[in-house]
Amino acid sequence: MFVVALGLSSALVYYEFGLEKNIKITRASANDNVSGWAWNANTGWISFNCTSDPDCDTYDYGVKIDLATGYFSGYAWSANVGWISFNRSDAGDPPANPYKNGSGNDPIARYNSSTGEVDGWAKIRSLNGSCIGGTNAGAPCPAGNECIGGGSCQNNGWIKLRKSIGSEPDYGVSINPATGNFSGWAWNANTDTSGIGWISFNCDHTNDGTLPPNNIDTCGTSNYKVVGNINRPPTITNMTAPNWSFQQAGESGALNAYLGWTFSDQDTGSSESAYQIIVNTQNNRNNPFFDTGKCVAFTPGGRCTVAPGASDQFPLQLALANISSTLDYGESYYWWIQVWDNYDVASGWLQYNSSQDTPYPEADDGAPLTFTTYKHEFPRPIATPFPANPSRGEEVQFTDASQTYLSAAPATAVSCDDVNCAWLWTVPPDATIDNATISAPIVIFNTAGSNSVTLRITDKNDGYWAEITIQVGVNANLPGWKEVKPE
Repeated sequence: MFVVALGLSSALVYYEFGLEKNIKITRASANDNVSGWAWNANTGWISFNCTSDPDCDTYDYGVKIDLATGYFSGYAWSANVGWISFNRSDAGDPPANPYKNGSGNDPIARYNSSTGEVDGWAKIRSLNGSCIGGTNAGAPCPAGNECIGGGSCQNNGWIKLRKSIGSEPDYGVSINPATGNFSGWAWNANTDTSGIGWISFNCDHTNDGTLPPNNIDTCGTSNYKVVGNINRPPTITNMTAPNWSFQQAGESGALNAYLGWTFSDQDTGSSESAYQIIVNTQNNRNNPFFDTGKCVAFTPGGRCTVAPGASDQFPLQLALANISSTLDYGESYYWWIQVWDNYDVASGWLQYNSSQDTPYPEADDGAPLTFTTYKHEFPRPIATPFPANPSRGEEVQFTDASQTYLSAAPATAVSCDDVNCAWLWTVPPDATIDNATISAPIVIFNTAGSNSVTLRITDKNDGYWAEITIQVGVNANLPGWKEVKPE
């Protein structure tokens, strides 16, 4: 049968390819992600999606691979043998493993994303088969394909998608996870030599290593293939905001926020190729406060302030400044993000929803859907020592000129006083200080050289703090003196 099929294949292939040269591969419909054509020398073309005909208005069919499980479902179509089903509900139970003795909606075919291999079965519905031998010879094959009294079910329409001899593949269908292109062969035949024979899933079999008529490349005559859109969409995890600490706010300004996320993709070799961020003061994406649009590259002076995949933190205030806008003090912001992988497949929108904002507890607003900017600028510690270069053991008086900010005027500094500010001085371990919580303490340094003094100013109203470190150069000894009699 194999030799006859090959001879018939040569004749039919030449004739059909002359009529159907350069068959185009079209995208699958919204529900069915497999499209294109397979070839059988005895029955001709097999279409895996009506968009490949195209004739979806009359016959809305297609084959689907579930991206989570790899299970096949749906229908392919042959003009000569009719519907080819990937559904257990009408195909019945396969005649052998894998997937025999299943029930309900259990699969009869599956794509393994780890190996790229397809195994299992499909069923030509018009070839129901009949029993040969046994006590019910000639009767239609039962649903389980098991004839009574030792008979066998022949010409039953089952297409085997993969066969193994030991650990080595004899034949089988595979899918390239990067391109979605099918390759290899499936087989339909019975012990009485009935059946349609080999089914080719790609015109180029020069590198698939299978035992059927391999090393055949007919793509120059007819560029056919079955294609699966099996690239799984990327996902987003670990959305964080505002990622702006007290220390950063004290050093660089309170009005800032960094929006963080982590790109994730189950497909090997995938990477982030683009992102889009929307920020709003309302809990919807309509009329947003800020929208980056689809960012495919870093654009200096624009909205896309980081390159896709180059950073997992987006500097929001910098992006706003590039379009002459700014964050507001004490404002709550919602934000959303979607990302694209390197095959331009989008994740869909994900909204920020965190039980605590980062850094915690300094910036947490207690609302999971928002991050909130600081109410005002942070204190400005200012202090000077006198004398500026004391000697070891000498008293040093610090004079404070620190400033703070109030919510009523968040960007206008006012002088610190006991009502609005708290002081905290930290001196070296061997130094002494008369009072570490007043504005103008006296410090005695007992070690020569550079001594560090830290001043933290805390806003008593909102708990915001900032600090500075003052370096004091201390001489080894007090200057010597000697009383002399005037001449």
